[in-house]
Amino acid sequence: MPDVTRKILWSVLAAGTALTCLSPLSARADEQPSADLLARGEYIATAGDCVACHTAPGGRPFAGGLRISTPMGDVITTNITPDPEHGIGRYTEEDFEKSLRHGIRRDGSRLYPAMPYVSYSGMTDGDVQALYAWFMHDVKPVAESPPVTELNFPASLRITMAAWNLVAGAVPPETGDSATFDKLRRGKYLANALAHCSTCHTPRNMMLSEKEDSYLAGAPLLGWYAPNITSSKTAGIGNWSEDNLVQYLQTGHVDGLSQAAGPMGEAVEHSTSHLTDADLHALAAYILQVPAKDDAVEHSPREQVGKAVDTPDIRTGVLTRIDSLDEMDGAHIYDGNCAACHGSDGAGTSDHYAPSLFHNSVVGSARPDNLIMAILSGVDRTTGTLHVHMPGFDGNSDVQRLSDAEIASLVNYVTATFGSGDHGVTAEQVGKMRAQLPKTP
Repeated sequence: MPDVTRKILWSVLAAGTALTCLSPLSARADEQPSADLLARGEYIATAGDCVACHTAPGGRPFAGGLRISTPMGDVITTNITPDPEHGIGRYTEEDFEKSLRHGIRRDGSRLYPAMPYVSYSGMTDGDVQALYAWFMHDVKPVAESPPVTELNFPASLRITMAAWNLVAGAVPPETGDSATFDKLRRGKYLANALAHCSTCHTPRNMMLSEKEDSYLAGAPLLGWYAPNITSSKTAGIGNWSEDNLVQYLQTGHVDGLSQAAGPMGEAVEHSTSHLTDADLHALAAYILQVPAKDDAVEHSPREQVGKAVDTPDIRTGVLTRIDSLDEMDGAHIYDGNCAACHGSDGAGTSDHYAPSLFHNSVVGSARPDNLIMAILSGVDRTTGTLHVHMPGFDGNSDVQRLSDAEIASLVNYVTATFGSGDHGVTAEQVGKMRAQLPKTP
């Protein structure tokens, strides 16, 4: 596919806009809903992870302003608080439904599918009504408007989305009360409609619609790689137990398996860690029975790769200043920036706060993407009372910036020493991924 065409299609998909929701049910915005309906609406909003995209770092909840870089320009998410001038306060429930499930704004223009209406189309009427009630009555209005998204032509023409919707398809709407679904049906509903797992984890075709025959088989995502989460025992998570996956969704960490960072870390922090145990088990049970899809790149279980490194003390007693070297190799960079937490042997801390680098699905992956992005952007995840933090080395935190060449050397050293081997990552490759880090206005 020509590069220009790829950029156009990618930007159409990546560009986000106003999230609105729901169907012409019964409630009106000026009627006080019951406490049970509001509680249900809040839970639905949490399961759908609305706050992650519509809240800028340090910004007010749902007021928008998150800036996402695309090849066709920066996308800035919108205010979806009930403020009548700056948010969605004038939306009727019918307006809300058209936006949420069909991607059509109150003014009739089309939304870009970064607002995952293709998935939200599967929501039940009852959950749509609850979500609308909560947004209109319990979310605090914010009287401010983020900058307007201005993309380059032809991505700036929202009407193009009408044609895209014809080929993209949508999740068929569920019927009945979603709270009464049996375990697997509930898990399917959570995965496909609310949590929209396939939005990130399913690869896309030339038109950037999801490949139905590769459901949850893994896909690139803004520099990261949303991994294969089918039941494949070599490429996916077929070796995980239901309890393993529940723990991961609750905490973002499972010893000897994986840790959540980037977009998945946000999903855990803002969404899945707040779901009920019953819903987490339903979601895990459904995902673990998704038919296995093997991978042309991953040939062995990512989480089983590597071992501790035996590093005998062979120091000569001669002090070498590594800051005087013209160019440090990966081992020196690791010793100076990583070994204090992850250990010279890669075993991490005894309490697993700093995870082991072997038996780690990120380091054991045949794709170095997520390791590069984790080093660049760091890890910042809070679940319950536990805050997990690793500083990023992109220069935007309080630690020293590592150059593209240094990060490339570090990644190659870490994967060669503790994981899947030296992947020959280059400075140019790191630079392209650095450019995809999120920005704020």
